[in-house]
Amino acid sequence: MRRPLFWAAACLVAAMGVLLNFGVFDRVPKGQVGADTLEDGSLLTLTGQVYQKDSDEYYLRTVSIISSAVDPQQTIPCKDNMICEIDCDTQIPLGSVVLITGVFRPFLSATNPGEFDAKAYYRTLGIGGRIKNAALLVQGEDFWPLREALYRLKNLMKQRFERALPQGDGAILCALLLGDKKELDPELKELYRQNGILHILSISSLHITILGMSLYRLLRRLRLPVTLAAVCGGVLMISYGFLTGFGVSACRAIAMYLIRMLGEVLGRTYDMLTALGVAGAVLVCTNPYYLRHSGFLLSFSSVIGVGALCPAIFDRKGRAAERRTGKLLTRLGGVKRGIGKSAAASLSVTLATLPIQLRCYYEVPVYAVFLNLLVIPFVKPLMLAGMAVALLPDFFPAAKAVEGILGWYKFLCGLFGKLPFHTWNPGCPKLWQVIVYYGISGLIILLAQRLKQPGKDLSAKAAKSAGKVKESGPVAAALTAAVCLLGFRPRAENRVVFLDVGQGDCILVQTASDENYLFDCGSSSRSAIGQYVLLPYLKYNGIGRLDAVFVSHPDEDHVNGILELLEMGESSNVEVRQLVLPDLSEEKKGEQLGEILNAVHAAGEGAPEIRYICAGDVWESASARFSCLHPQENCGWTDANTYSECFLVEFFWEGSDSNGARTAALLLTGDVEGQGEERLISELKTRGISGVDVLKVAHHGSVGTTSESLLEQITPHVAVISCGRNNRYGHPHPELLDRLQRAECRILQTKEAGAVTIKFQE
Repeated sequence: MRRPLFWAAACLVAAMGVLLNFGVFDRVPKGQVGADTLEDGSLLTLTGQVYQKDSDEYYLRTVSIISSAVDPQQTIPCKDNMICEIDCDTQIPLGSVVLITGVFRPFLSATNPGEFDAKAYYRTLGIGGRIKNAALLVQGEDFWPLREALYRLKNLMKQRFERALPQGDGAILCALLLGDKKELDPELKELYRQNGILHILSISSLHITILGMSLYRLLRRLRLPVTLAAVCGGVLMISYGFLTGFGVSACRAIAMYLIRMLGEVLGRTYDMLTALGVAGAVLVCTNPYYLRHSGFLLSFSSVIGVGALCPAIFDRKGRAAERRTGKLLTRLGGVKRGIGKSAAASLSVTLATLPIQLRCYYEVPVYAVFLNLLVIPFVKPLMLAGMAVALLPDFFPAAKAVEGILGWYKFLCGLFGKLPFHTWNPGCPKLWQVIVYYGISGLIILLAQRLKQPGKDLSAKAAKSAGKVKESGPVAAALTAAVCLLGFRPRAENRVVFLDVGQGDCILVQTASDENYLFDCGSSSRSAIGQYVLLPYLKYNGIGRLDAVFVSHPDEDHVNGILELLEMGESSNVEVRQLVLPDLSEEKKGEQLGEILNAVHAAGEGAPEIRYICAGDVWESASARFSCLHPQENCGWTDANTYSECFLVEFFWEGSDSNGARTAALLLTGDVEGQGEERLISELKTRGISGVDVLKVAHHGSVGTTSESLLEQITPHVAVISCGRNNRYGHPHPELLDRLQRAECRILQTKEAGAVTIKFQE
């Protein structure tokens, strides 16, 4: 078997993955305590060693809790590292052992599909929580002089970038050269991500090749011995890793570089895949949770794309990759070879990382393969110009070169961003789809190896007769089928999702005929829920269109997420077709709905159509009917809760009569209360609506809503309450819960269950 060391490392990584899946590494060793057992908000006194820092944030390892609610009389080692927010007059040197006290705050798990899971992310880094408002009690005298000197050098370089360049450009150089993305403009970061070039800001093989190999080759040209040149290169790369914080991709790249230098010293041939396997095994044995880290998976899969998939697709039987780049380049010689190899590598990396990108981000930029051909050649000049700025901040040409290249990047992103079908958003693929995809890719690689080395059951003549067309056709068909498989989604169904937005409402109704209707989206306890809850959920499910967005009333906890979505416009890659508002009198529209109307007008050409709705209006799709029950036409009420929109959603299925008896029904009540609820009950009686399967409880479970009269009229089977954890209003109120229990209604709360999904089946 070829590359035995690679396969041995791969088996070790697989074994670690199995153990991780069974929770072996989640167990807390005897005599220690895990962050999961610590109480949120508890006051801790603990000691640990500073192994990383960023401004007033200090990362502590080998943590021991001296006093806590767990056991105030005993010092207990903690399994997890901690981030401590310490406000002190002087910087604490790296390597110092400190004694601090502060309030413990755990990282939160995701409570909605598609939402960023902070707890899982920080667990991959070995960090269990934050110590807020920490006070430094004692600081040891010993520290790491070299690490501290590198940290100060990093800060000096940051200051020079900020002095010599505009703020945005300086922040990009900090990310590109120093691995510090803290000051990156969120809009620019999102622009790079949407166009598939954000990877250039991560310390990876590109940086290590440019810096490490350039130094090694320079030293060899100066006739230094191989061993000395390799040692100098290795020391530089390890120091650079400490300077940049040793991110996951940097660890992989530096480990592979050191293996390459070892090969140079021993006179052995360097094999990329073997080095990759050894580096992966070492990292996973050090921290098994890396197997759940998106950066780790993307970094390693991209190298597999270059080292295994690219030769299999584009270089079979020793033919050069550029042979398949087209007849238009046949006379361009070296240019053709360079473009061909770059295009082949870029496409191979895209194919190798595609399932991971979709599992982590749910969408991919379609034109990233081509954009990277125009971006990557400028990375080396950008890095060299950036280092010149760090050394000579007043050197005008270097600063202008940086500005010019970054301006070129921004221009390209804007240009490619205007192209049609810019982003493919099939949603998050299932695990079986990923396994089948990589299975097909693995078979292609094995087949390529057989064609390169004919054996007993495949003659050289047969391998030779496998011409370019015959080889590329089935391979292209297989890869196309694999990519299409990742985009496969099961048939749409009737369901409603109550997203957990804290103290607020966000309800998405999806129909079996593939329509998507959003009812409210806002929160008074969580910020940017449009960006961090709604949009990730839509992308997670591959939803790029909202057929209508219903605003029950303009209170912040029902509308601020919708305003975010309108403000993002086309950059969200979600089309909002109609915005449905309560039918208020002309005088009240400007007074009550002014902020929403202004947001729609500011959206420009991509703005949704505005429609006003009142009791009696019906909105019907192919598999559901939406009947507005409240408010009345030309409503003049001032209190927003009183005129809150209320809807009866009736689901039906193929083959049933939409005008006949309903199959399942959902009642959405917004924040309706008081006179509004009385009018709603009257409307229900007038229409003869006496049974509802699911009730969205009004006003987050306030005591003055969902009266016994309403419950007697609709007799719901399930009641869903959307409210925030530890909210200051005491929602849901005990009296309301008692009413629902007496009505023999099953109660579901987003603050307890997270997002609540209810499927309506025939």
